[in-house]
Amino acid sequence: MAVPVPPPPGRRLGPVCAALLVVALAGCAADPGADATPAPSAASATTTDPVGTAAPATPDATPSGTAPSDTAPSDTAPSGNDVAPYDDTSTRDAAGSFGTAQRLDASLEAVVEGPRPATTGERPVRAAPGTPVQVFTLTLTNTGGTPVDAVRWSFPVAVADGEPAVPVFDESLGVPMETFRTIGPGESASLEVAYAAPHDAELAVRVFDTATPDHYVEFSD
Repeated sequence: MAVPVPPPPGRRLGPVCAALLVVALAGCAADPGADATPAPSAASATTTDPVGTAAPATPDATPSGTAPSDTAPSDTAPSGNDVAPYDDTSTRDAAGSFGTAQRLDASLEAVVEGPRPATTGERPVRAAPGTPVQVFTLTLTNTGGTPVDAVRWSFPVAVADGEPAVPVFDESLGVPMETFRTIGPGESASLEVAYAAPHDAELAVRVFDTATPDHYVEFSD
């Protein structure tokens, strides 16, 4: 009777070696090894030159979420609510002389008095000290039966030959940075406004509602 000969030790360990080999191969696939060179990231690609020298960092002067501006702000160009009807693309609803009342809407009428030539003091806003200006008084009267929030009428524009004059604020001239408030029925409120312009310039003042800035009422000599 033949006695079975046991297989060599190497064959008995074959399944174990196979399992270890699978594990080793899996580990190799997951970890390319310390000698592998990682692919460059998008960030490193933008901060190195072709020979691998790091480029100087560029400071980010633009706040997050803010688009950079292509143009620098001007010290003379009007901005904000005083950007309004300057040209013929807007509709002039009415025109009158300084000192006469003109109706703005069903509840409000306006009077513009002036100009009063003046010179800015030591601390004006949007003008240099000693700048020639023309000062006007804008008065609104509520002729209706309910209160009117008149803040949106607080930004009249002055033009000379179709070009805007820069609005100026100066406490020393009695022209503070303020707006109209609510005007009750039958009440009036006044606002001092000034514009940088030579004393002999002929300005026209346009009063408008910022909700509909393409319509205005004009006052002139």
